[in-house]
Amino acid sequence: MRPLIAEQETLAVIANDKLNSQDDPGVVKSAFYEENLEKLRGIHHSQCLFNRETSIIPGLRFWFADSGVLQGQFNCSEFQQGYDTMVHGGVIAAIIDSSMAQCLMGHGIVGYTVDLAVKYRKPVIISQLATLTTEITGVNCNVLYSMKCKIVQSHNLVVQATGRFYKVK
Repeated sequence: MRPLIAEQETLAVIANDKLNSQDDPGVVKSAFYEENLEKLRGIHHSQCLFNRETSIIPGLRFWFADSGVLQGQFNCSEFQQGYDTMVHGGVIAAIIDSSMAQCLMGHGIVGYTVDLAVKYRKPVIISQLATLTTEITGVNCNVLYSMKCKIVQSHNLVVQATGRFYKVK
């Protein structure tokens, strides 16, 4: 087993140093989150069905804004369809869960899903681009992270979700 806690604490210290540094105001903060994500994803999440070269959702992309919010986009096809013309709700839930786990990794945290609540406001339509934003909304006792995600398609809020993740010790 890898010394995960020490690794996470080191990433957190580096995060604070880099993000609070005023030495180089031109430094893009999103690069820091991307570096954390790539490192932790390679160690702990490399075989996730969303991280493989041939993902079950071709074209699913995640990236970080300078604020640390994870952003993403996807365009599901008939292979991810549930009811006619609609993306299967389980696929949507899996994309959200993956985005929350990857958001945490970008912040130097590896966590397992405790719970996930998804509100489907409108159908997510196949063959139409959808965008998502995922962020950390709170932390309890430095081990239980609260998250939220929203998915927008054609300028409409179609899905909202909240979840909690337990930091691996």
